Amino acid sequence: MESYSANVLQDILFLCFASIAIALPLYQYIRKTHPELAWNYHGNVRTSSFTSLDLIGIFLASFLLSSSVILFGHTPEVDIDKLNSISNISKFMMGLFSQAIPVGIACLFLAPRMNVFEVFGLVSPRIGRIFLTSIIGLFVIYLFIGLSSLVTMPLLEKNLGAQELQAPVQMIIEAKKNNPTLLIYLAILTVIVAPICEEFVFRGYIYGTLKRFSCRFFAATASALFFAVVHTSLWSIVPLFIVGFILAMIYEISGSLWASILTHALFNGVTTFFLIFFH
Repeated sequence: MESYSANVLQDILFLCFASIAIALPLYQYIRKTHPELAWNYHGNVRTSSFTSLDLIGIFLASFLLSSSVILFGHTPEVDIDKLNSISNISKFMMGLFSQAIPVGIACLFLAPRMNVFEVFGLVSPRIGRIFLTSIIGLFVIYLFIGLSSLVTMPLLEKNLGAQELQAPVQMIIEAKKNNPTLLIYLAILTVIVAPICEEFVFRGYIYGTLKRFSCRFFAATASALFFAVVHTSLWSIVPLFIVGFILAMIYEISGSLWASILTHALFNGVTTFFLIFFH
């Protein structure tokens, strides 16, 4: 089953890259033949600052994020005994660096050419609009995940057997038994670090660049699919795709990356809370 899951994840990742490689030249052709459409500038997410150089940037960031899928098809199983031999602060720093490196790649391409805070709508945000959009978005996420699980869960159980937990989930469950310090570190990574870094890369950089060279729907779909695959769990593909797609819509509606960061943090926070107190 593990080999089957790995192959499926690799196939989905290939489909994601292939769809981008095919779609972008097609959209470029449409742009040249129908310049009056200007479809890629609709919405509240600014795209005019992105250039073809950013296509190289998102490829490098995407390749780095998907390296475990490319090489293994999944994240290697967590070896709890080996992890226990590493200090808590070392685990925290490893998680921090794994999140920060893709952000660094994005900044390397973006910072010399634009004010990232302005382009991503991080300056002078409309707090009320951001909060309202995030709460509604979170409700929509849970609604669609709940509806989709009625179909996907029976199919996955039939074809894959017992559900496999993601590595971070395994670590949280293990840490809550006898390592409260590590549990705090993991909660910080999950609820604060991951939402900020992942939204910066997936919605801010990848979605923004793809929207610049395609359209909102394709950019949201491709970035959400990629977001789902790099979490390396076939069980989580559909829920995470829903999360990624709706986060892109939240970013687009609000015009500020703060809204998708807040929604992402709330979603991860609720999940972590239930893992700690009810699992």
